[in-house]
Amino acid sequence: MDFTGSAFVIGASGIGKACALAFARYGVRGIVIADLTLKAASAVAAECKSQAIHPDFLAEAVAVDITKEESVHQAIAYAHQVLGRIDYAVNSAGVGVQLANEIAEASVSEFEKMFKVNVTGTFIVTRALSALMKTQDPVPVDEAVPARGVSQGSIVNVGSASGFVATPGMVQYTAAKHAVIGITKNAALDNAKHGIRVNSVCPSWVDTPMIRKAMDDIPELGEMIQKAVPLGRIALAEEVADAVMFLSSSRASYATGCNMILDGGLTRYPRIPSSPSLTMAPPNNNPNGYYVESFPAPGLRQIVRHITGLNEQGKSVFLHSDHGDHHRFMVQNQAISNLLYSTQETPVDLNNNIDIQKAKEKEPPFHYKSGSIVRMIDFGPGVESPLHRAMTIDYGIIVEGVFELILDSGEKRIMRQGDVSVQRATAHKWVNVTGNGTLPGRVMWVLLDCKEVVDAKGEKVEGYLGSLQEHYEGR
Repeated sequence: MDFTGSAFVIGASGIGKACALAFARYGVRGIVIADLTLKAASAVAAECKSQAIHPDFLAEAVAVDITKEESVHQAIAYAHQVLGRIDYAVNSAGVGVQLANEIAEASVSEFEKMFKVNVTGTFIVTRALSALMKTQDPVPVDEAVPARGVSQGSIVNVGSASGFVATPGMVQYTAAKHAVIGITKNAALDNAKHGIRVNSVCPSWVDTPMIRKAMDDIPELGEMIQKAVPLGRIALAEEVADAVMFLSSSRASYATGCNMILDGGLTRYPRIPSSPSLTMAPPNNNPNGYYVESFPAPGLRQIVRHITGLNEQGKSVFLHSDHGDHHRFMVQNQAISNLLYSTQETPVDLNNNIDIQKAKEKEPPFHYKSGSIVRMIDFGPGVESPLHRAMTIDYGIIVEGVFELILDSGEKRIMRQGDVSVQRATAHKWVNVTGNGTLPGRVMWVLLDCKEVVDAKGEKVEGYLGSLQEHYEGR
């Protein structure tokens, strides 16, 4: 790719730095690097000079705060003054997630800050660049191929794969990056008649200082990324810069309003986390592309079990809080069971906490004769249980997600969070359809013993577990 014009890049680290150096190596006449920190921008400008191939290459630096309209206008005006025109512009400024919380606990202040930088900042930059480029003289895209038309400039915003998929606990980032895609699409439509192309690149995990810091904070993150990404590694900032170079070049003369995903295949599996702020297990080589490494399953929040009792004064107290007992992988690591409580007899002997001791010491079978089980299971996306019948009363409560309950008669019901089923020794199976089968889900069951059941013909109804049997044999 040959570049004959001049470039303006916002962002002096990570992807922004890689783009600036790539422009220099590909032959731009000049470049201005803008950053919140002038010292960082100046360092990249100096490095560009050492790698530039244009004989009269010019590189300058300028400070910019993309959340302030006046600052953006001043930086762009300076770049225009130095370069004469801006043919290629890249905006890679942005902030990452500080607090990952579910929507109910999400920080309003962080949401507002995220939008101020990642959304309003992108809007201000795209708006100001569009206004400037509209005033520039059209130049041929490729003099050797006049049919490619003319150009007054190209803008590339750095978005994220999070603009295409949602990540649990990251509403602020997901919403902001969806907005960046919207800004890019609309700017492309508005600018098309002026010969200004607007596109974005949308990477997932990229080897940048921000992600490196996250890896230092979360030691297992590097291995998680390696396993989560189908290509088996994190992206280089230079690989993102390559995509930016393409979108900026004459070879992409017919591309505008494009949002190019660069994720190593990650968003082909939307069940997979794409956020460094969530410590979740990645998929392995399981044919279903998803696996459970521990409880909770990836994408579901950790639960807390509180057990109460009596102290020496007879007062009610919390004896301890934990995450449950006897976690068991199921269905080729596509699900995990968590035992919250079990009793081996009814009535239950609570004296000296003997019931707690028994529940903790022994992992129960599917159910206890004359006893009870409280079992929670996290399902991977699209996971379907085998058809089975337990000779019990089962109270099934949807804790997270959406499930389809299918009976052996073919009848079925959709169940959502808070819905309850009362299974009375009937044959059934569960299918996790959360997010159309792309997200994990969670169900809790309370199992109680029942008397022998006979059908309408007076014949005894037998229970069977199908392939679930292997998970409960020997207990």
